[in-house]
Amino acid sequence: MRKKYHLLTLIILFFTVNLSFAQPIKPNALLKKTEQSLKDIKTLTYKIHRTDKYFSSKDTLKRSAVGTIKIVPDDEMGAYHKVYFNHGNKKYNQYKYDGTYSSFLYFHSDSLNVPKKIFIENVINNNYSTMKGNFVRNFLLQDYFRKNNLFKQYRSVLAKIHIKDIITEEGIYKDIPVYILTVYGKERERENHINSIVDKYYIRKTDFLPIAHSFYGEFQGMKQTEFTEIEYLEINPDLCLETFRIDPLVKEIEPKAYFKEMQKYNL
Repeated sequence: MRKKYHLLTLIILFFTVNLSFAQPIKPNALLKKTEQSLKDIKTLTYKIHRTDKYFSSKDTLKRSAVGTIKIVPDDEMGAYHKVYFNHGNKKYNQYKYDGTYSSFLYFHSDSLNVPKKIFIENVINNNYSTMKGNFVRNFLLQDYFRKNNLFKQYRSVLAKIHIKDIITEEGIYKDIPVYILTVYGKERERENHINSIVDKYYIRKTDFLPIAHSFYGEFQGMKQTEFTEIEYLEINPDLCLETFRIDPLVKEIEPKAYFKEMQKYNL
């Protein structure tokens, strides 16, 4: 009798384990958990690697950045930030925003002791409500950390107009267990519409944070691909506002100190 009991227990356990693998988390539940995990982040230091091939180009661009952000929901930009970019070929720049001013610095690693001009703008006076240029926005993870973030939008009624299907599966990304969320866009017979859209998000199982994203789309016979990797270096570090402060009176700076800071992160 005891043997039969153990056998029955093993059979139930076998089917329970296999069923759990056969039925990954539902898309809506995964979207909610990812949205909440991103909401729990108030400050962040992160590293991004991006590979882009645009519609009108045959070249593939590879760029990296290290960013520090402080989420400020009531601010028009959504966050104070300091981001260093590596464009390759020893070319770098820094973009910074403190709630009032934004600054931009470009430099070359072969001339770190040569003073470089800092371009500073008063964002409030110029009435900016969003970042200028997709380049900066892409590296600021604005789609993840704004109030109405991407994963919340995917659950909206409006999303159903643009999305054909959302599916989830389990997988491994660089030895990390992940949920893979794949979003398929609807096709449209319009000249200005991007078709065959596939967005794929690799979401870490341990904390439901996206660690990679790929995009594919077709437009008038051209194809575009994007791939982004995200490393969460410090989640919710204690950051003071001086981290982002911009002095509008400083017009030039030797970039050597900035370059040293970037090297801490092997950028």
